[in-house]
Amino acid sequence: MLRRFTIPTATVILVAGTLLAGTQTSVALPGGTTGSGRLTIERIFGRPDHPLGGRLERRAWRPQHESWLVIRKEGEDAVERLVEVDAGNGTEKVLLAPEDLVVPGSETAKRKPRHFHLRGFMTDPDGEHILLRDGDTLWLASLEDRSVRKIDADAADAEVIHFSPDGRRLAFVRDNDLYVLDIASGKQARLTNDGSDTVHNGFLDWIYWEELSERDPDAHVWSPDGHTLAWLRLDDAPVPSFPIVNDLTTHATVREQRYPKAGDPSPLPSLHVVRLNDDLQVAKSWTVNFTNPTPYVPRFGFTPDGNALWYQVLDRPEDHLLLMRMDLATGVAAPLLTETDPYWVEPVDMFHFFRDGSFLWASRNTGYMHLVLHDAKGKVHDLTPGPWVVTELVGVDEDAGVVYYQAARPTPLERRIYAVRISDGTTRELTPHPGTHSAELSPGKKHLLVKSSSIGRPPHLELYSSDGNHLRTVDANEDPELAAMKLGATRFVTISAADGLKLDAAVLTPPGFDPRKRYPVVIYVYGGPHAQVVRNAWGRSTHLFHQWLAEHGFVVFSVDNRGAAAHGREFEGAADHRLGSSQLPDLLAGVDWLKKQPWVDGARIGIWGWSYGGYFTTYALTHAPGVFAAGVAVAPVTDWKLYDSTYTERYMGTPAENPEGYRNGSVLEAVGALQDPLLIIHGTGDDNVHFQNTIQFADHAWRAGKRFDLMLFPHLKHGIHAKGSHVQVFGAIGRYFLDHLGERSSPATK
Repeated sequence: MLRRFTIPTATVILVAGTLLAGTQTSVALPGGTTGSGRLTIERIFGRPDHPLGGRLERRAWRPQHESWLVIRKEGEDAVERLVEVDAGNGTEKVLLAPEDLVVPGSETAKRKPRHFHLRGFMTDPDGEHILLRDGDTLWLASLEDRSVRKIDADAADAEVIHFSPDGRRLAFVRDNDLYVLDIASGKQARLTNDGSDTVHNGFLDWIYWEELSERDPDAHVWSPDGHTLAWLRLDDAPVPSFPIVNDLTTHATVREQRYPKAGDPSPLPSLHVVRLNDDLQVAKSWTVNFTNPTPYVPRFGFTPDGNALWYQVLDRPEDHLLLMRMDLATGVAAPLLTETDPYWVEPVDMFHFFRDGSFLWASRNTGYMHLVLHDAKGKVHDLTPGPWVVTELVGVDEDAGVVYYQAARPTPLERRIYAVRISDGTTRELTPHPGTHSAELSPGKKHLLVKSSSIGRPPHLELYSSDGNHLRTVDANEDPELAAMKLGATRFVTISAADGLKLDAAVLTPPGFDPRKRYPVVIYVYGGPHAQVVRNAWGRSTHLFHQWLAEHGFVVFSVDNRGAAAHGREFEGAADHRLGSSQLPDLLAGVDWLKKQPWVDGARIGIWGWSYGGYFTTYALTHAPGVFAAGVAVAPVTDWKLYDSTYTERYMGTPAENPEGYRNGSVLEAVGALQDPLLIIHGTGDDNVHFQNTIQFADHAWRAGKRFDLMLFPHLKHGIHAKGSHVQVFGAIGRYFLDHLGERSSPATK
């Protein structure tokens, strides 16, 4: 999925393939120093361990308890400890202290003891033990008596480890094969033997991980009784490979990535289920194969009684989704429902089976994504009716008959938490304050941990009772340093598209904004499906970078064009088969609105974005030349034939089916129209949007006699993450707009 980002130390500047003299290694940008009340690029991006705006402690509900667990570091050595916080009264208790976390046998006369790292610990199903790792060894720590015991098994390279629901066994993947371990005896069983670079058992390949699983590699699941295990097998042999070249060694190396581009063959999926006896021997097995045309199998699991396997089957065009149920007694599979859509369908995560056989399912058949109850008699009931989009299923209290969910209401700019009673549809809002709220329901369904933020306030954590009473602030996350900054003001506005459709937009004005002056504008874009840029939510470092631009005299503007999320099926579906061409008119309507404002200098409007936003930036500059004074595109797609099949075909179909849409949506086809300054920033090791996109842009540019600026980060991926890299990236973006849009007589640019 093309991502919206909120970057290596060596910088190379090229123009259409020609090296410019000099290499930039510094980002000495104008601005105040820390503590002066002014933002700097270095302060925003240079201290990831201490982000401006603070950071919430990571908390996790303790299974089978009304308390949560949090890792604390205290003292000069900052050794970790595990703390439990009682949700009812807020009292804290240290469950594991540093002295409890010494790796047995690590202390010698010549060296200090080695401590377990708690990062990534896993709690067992009853919440009484946690799984720890030291090198290739697994350990089980008791939260009751603080004892630590070694699990007698080879855990070398073990990935996606899962406790069975009864806590007796572990399942994990090593080298793309699936294993099961009995914790008490240390006995281990290997369930598959064909794992390889192209065969994945219980562990997702790149395309499933990136586009179908929210970047979670996990692909195996236990039955409720802990005796049956199901997993997805993916065979990537038909998928073409793409070379990722590392030029940072004397002899360049190549990593081959299995990456299906639009129209290419997909991985071959199959589902496998085994029933294990007490000795970890396979007592019974089932296999589900899928014939041509090859579909996707994005979700699967067991029904609450463990008697059946359910799984979702998404066809290659991604407009039909089947929910299947296979009876394990007979091996017979039958569909429970079929989800279709005139535009596209996606895997359903807002899904819950009830004990009586009824289930909750997310559907946008009404035009908006809603939670729909399919009862045991086959009747269907919409639990969340109305012109709004349900964005997350928070939890289900089956005994009380209540469903908790997050929705983009009362407007798409908001995210609030609601509870609906299944019996009569009575709905109550649990978070009445404006902003963005996400929640986690406690194991006993008595409490909600709610993370809240708004455009002007970083995230903070609140505790509510499950009936909506605010109990206390858990983490206010107040940052005095941020509070001392001179920030601009953001306001939300509604503008009209060319056909009169109303579009949400946001305007950030500089501190001390004077409406009698005329300001340059930087437009921040994403533009593609699946995301919004206009939200009443804290925007993290990207928002602070925009505040830096505002501090340097820029207005920052965004508009959610057609295709953006949370506005309903028709608004989102307008992009179907027309990426780029269907979205540009709404962006240009935003430009027209800006030019009508007396405080905007219409000759100094810039644009920037990352990933899909990078694509939209290059698309705007090549399809609306002369509108923008400058643009910066980070990791852009430049032609949809170069991007992965699952994402691209969902919205565009294949190149053979939709040649006109691909041609109209291509940046490469229109490079000859480029006339405005453009900076492209890309990591050469990008395995999401391949650097090939920028190379082909450069090839088209020089042949058309066009020039552009290029900043490379050798062998870094799509996020361009490395120590100091984001300082370099955002420093370059800021400098580019100062050079091309800023007042050259301003002291800030001297």
